This record gives sequence, structure tokens and C-alpha cells, in this order.
Amino acid sequence: MALFRAERVIQVPHANVKRLAFVNQIDTANRYIEDSPQDKGQFLRRKMSSSLDDPQSPTFTAFPRLPIELRFKVWENASMTTRTLELIYSTGNQRFWTFQPVPPVLHTCREARRAGNRIYSLSFGSAKSPPRTYFNPICDIVYFGLRLYDNEVDFMLRFFRRHADSFEDEDQIQRLALTEHLWRMDLEGSVFSPPGSGRTEKKIVKFHQSFPHLKELIFVAGQDGCEDDEEDEDEDDEVEGRWETNAGVSLVKRQTDLAAGFQLTQEAVMSTFESRKKEFPDEVFPEITLMEYGV
Repeated sequence: MALFRAERVIQVPHANVKRLAFVNQIDTANRYIEDSPQDKGQFLRRKMSSSLDDPQSPTFTAFPRLPIELRFKVWENASMTTRTLELIYSTGNQRFWTFQPVPPVLHTCREARRAGNRIYSLSFGSAKSPPRTYFNPICDIVYFGLRLYDNEVDFMLRFFRRHADSFEDEDQIQRLALTEHLWRMDLEGSVFSPPGSGRTEKKIVKFHQSFPHLKELIFVAGQDGCEDDEEDEDEDDEVEGRWETNAGVSLVKRQTDLAAGFQLTQEAVMSTFESRKKEFPDEVFPEITLMEYGV
């Protein structure tokens, strides 16, 4: 049986003790009562709910008194939030990096970091630099945005294709978002090549080979400079600044599938995927989602 005192658990070698609970150390400091499990449970519920009922105490102050298994569940759930990681490759330093900070759960406290490290791993290293980006492949969206030059995009696609078979599961990208000029086949710089060029299907196949574990391919519509060519060129310096948060660029699902170039690109990509599925039924092929910038 356990003796609860000042949040410490002391084993009591007494065969007749059924339950011991520590009761309100302010009113009954250093006192112990023997209670039934029902009474103790009611007391703990009252104690924990009091911090929520008190308008002067908006925080859940009883959290440290929860069982450690429950606290770990809370920390792990906090690690399963979606972030948008804008992945950049620096040709000068030959390394990957992102604008997003370390996930909050990893620097909240030692216990939270221990739980978060079960979810996040350091990923996106290169031959010249070790991995520096904390990444959760299940929830995080890797985003290729306007800050990438065409040669950097080409390098990243080749890099991921070359290492696709050697990456561990925790390094495999499962959700990928492309800014508008990268996915729209009717725009220069598309990773899927212009229609009618004779290279479209080949480039789509190579793209899929770069991300063989991809489950969701996100086309981001409404990028500055794509839908409104008359915008001030000075705004290009802002890029996605209006939608940026500590969790990355904010993306929301577009309420309609109407977007310039979407139907053309979607049909070409899905047609290639469908034909590949027949040839390689065991491979993973992503769903295509249309999103836009928002809050």
C-alpha cells in the first residue's frame, strides 16, 4: 500500500492498511486518513476539478498529480498536432533547414521532452550536415514554397529519390504541400512539366519515386503572384508572411475544387498514378487535396 505525502509515494509495510490518502496539505499538513477507494476517488476528482472551476485559476494545477502514464498520454497527444514545415535547401551550406522552431513539447519540461522524443525525430540531414529538423512524419506537412529556387527544388527531388530506399520510416515524408507554381502544369517551373511536352508522365513517375511513402499530396492555391499578376512586386518579399505562424504556413482546405490549373494537373497526376497502381499494386499512391492559405 502507498502513503501519499507531499506528492511523494512511500511504501508502507502494513498488511491491514487498505487505502491511505493525503488530504489537503494546507488544512491537514502531515495528517493522513484511511479511506475507502470510493472516498479517495471522490476527493481526487474534487481536488482536480477545483482548479478548473476557479475563475482565478485558468490553468490545470492538478496535472502533476496525475499518474505518469496519463501525463505521458497528454504529452504524446500534444506532439500529434499538425505543423507545416517549410523545407529549405541551402546550396551554399549544403544543408536542409526550416523556419519553424522546435516543437513546444520538446522544451516544456524534461518529462514532456521524453514523451515528445517518442514522436519526433531529427530528420533531413545531408552529406555535409547532420539532421537538424524535428519531424513527425504522421502529422507534419512538408511544404515546398516560394522561397525555393528552381535548382533547389530539382536538387531536393533528386536527393529524396536517391535516398528513398535507405530512409528510416521516421524520415519518410507522408504529407507534402506544393506552392502553386510548382504544381500547376500550365505555369513555368512546374515539377510535373508542361502538358504536351512528352515528359509529363515521366516527371510524375519520378516525383512519386522521390516520395514513395507519400499519402497526401497537397496543391496549395492562391499563392501571391499566381492568381493576381497585378499585385505590387514588393509584396514578393513577404511571400507567405500573412499566413505564417510558429507552426508554419497556415493551410486550410479549399471549399471548392475550382482553382486555375487544378483540374488539368489533377487529371494528369491521377491518370499516371492509376496506371502505375496496376503495374505496382503494392506501392503507396497519395490522395490529392486542394488547400489554400488561411487561418
